[in-house]
Amino acid sequence: MRGYFEKAYQLLTSYFAEVRLVDPEFVFDIQTMSCKDTRFARYFWFFGAPKKTYKLLRPIVVIDRTFIKGRYRGTLLITIAIDPSNHIFPLAFLVIESETIKSWTYFLKMFGFNFYGFDTRIIVIFNRNFRIVNVVPKVFPFTAYTFCAFHISNNIKTTLESMSIAFRMAIEALTSIDFDKYMNSIQNTDPMGVQYVLGIPKETWSNLYILMSKYVNILY
Repeated sequence: MRGYFEKAYQLLTSYFAEVRLVDPEFVFDIQTMSCKDTRFARYFWFFGAPKKTYKLLRPIVVIDRTFIKGRYRGTLLITIAIDPSNHIFPLAFLVIESETIKSWTYFLKMFGFNFYGFDTRIIVIFNRNFRIVNVVPKVFPFTAYTFCAFHISNNIKTTLESMSIAFRMAIEALTSIDFDKYMNSIQNTDPMGVQYVLGIPKETWSNLYILMSKYVNILY
């Protein structure tokens, strides 16, 4: 909020070193363009919460990205978890010039290596970004993953409120009878919309069909 961008970026290493004095488990990795060009290319950091803290989190990891605005633009990759009270628990971040398959691979590998709670019981949630879709199964081959239902809902080309409600009900349906009922309702209301939904495997967005759905339905 105060000072100059250049000065703030120059202090990154010193800042992270100070954080590590308070949190010995804090992990960071700053990479520059080259040995001679000390401008940073990317920097990763991971909050080192005690192992017992991770055991209390829901077995969910949510992946997303946002754009950095200001004089020096870039992309921020993020992973968060959900605590037992349904609050966001930040885990890891990566600032990179642009979003690529290579940057996602680096980020998720660094995250997986440092996340004590990572095991085969975790489910990863993300939007249908093709870069993430390509990377997640390779980095976490034994982990279940689903798509963000809110993202799917927003991408349905419809202005009909009834369509959105029916899709929400289909997401939350607990029986195949209810699921089919709401999908038929969507078909009758918006045939084009249901074609978009049917093009996405229901195992990646329906609470009835995805694994460990009792943990996922809180994220719509």
